[in-house]
Amino acid sequence: MDILVTRPETEAARTTRQLETMGHRVTIAPLLDIVTLAPPIDTHGVQALVLTSRNAVHALSQHPQKHDLLALPVFAVGKSTAAAAREAGFTVALEGSAGGAELAALIAARCDPHAGTLLHISGEAIAFDLDTALAPSGFTIGRTIVYRSEPAARLPAAISDALRQGKFDAVLLMSPRTAQAWSALVIAEGLNAQAQSLTYLCLSPGVAAALQPLDPKRIEIAVKPNEEQMLALAARLSSSSADST
Repeated sequence: MDILVTRPETEAARTTRQLETMGHRVTIAPLLDIVTLAPPIDTHGVQALVLTSRNAVHALSQHPQKHDLLALPVFAVGKSTAAAAREAGFTVALEGSAGGAELAALIAARCDPHAGTLLHISGEAIAFDLDTALAPSGFTIGRTIVYRSEPAARLPAAISDALRQGKFDAVLLMSPRTAQAWSALVIAEGLNAQAQSLTYLCLSPGVAAALQPLDPKRIEIAVKPNEEQMLALAARLSSSSADST
């Protein structure tokens, strides 16, 4: 399949290598620019850092307080985020596999709410509210924003042309904000019809919902909201396409 990967550049490169190894043809078009921030981080009374994205890990790896932050254990939302945290020098004490809700359940089951605050290191937009999920169990959740994502102003000309020519079979979308950016840019350029015919590989129902303005004909949602399941989804679709030809 010809797949359009819409992730930020650093993430897209890794995903592209994996998809190409599977035999897919990949085009990269980042729809969000990640701007790293470095606010002061108060670690007093914090028992662990909660990391729910690789972008958060990347921001912490450049943070002036990194040396002090390395002393705190990390609770990571999934395998990919955990791997990035370990590579950056952090100790991963808890690793989820299926998104924020599953991580919250793990924390509630295995951690002591009286041991200290959990500090969620995140971007401006979050897909899951840990505070709401864990407050009933007695946990105190702090949050520090270390990056923001800015949507692209327009589609690259080469992507618009390829879309008009029907080059793509599928679009890979990893966040609701990316799906919102894609929908807005496609509609702005009058490419609705071309975009509706594509298959959308979505990380979660929330990502799929953000495509509503386009009314796409085919949406596939990963069994679990992680990169491994997205790759498995692409593999299944490719196999299905081959069987039908």
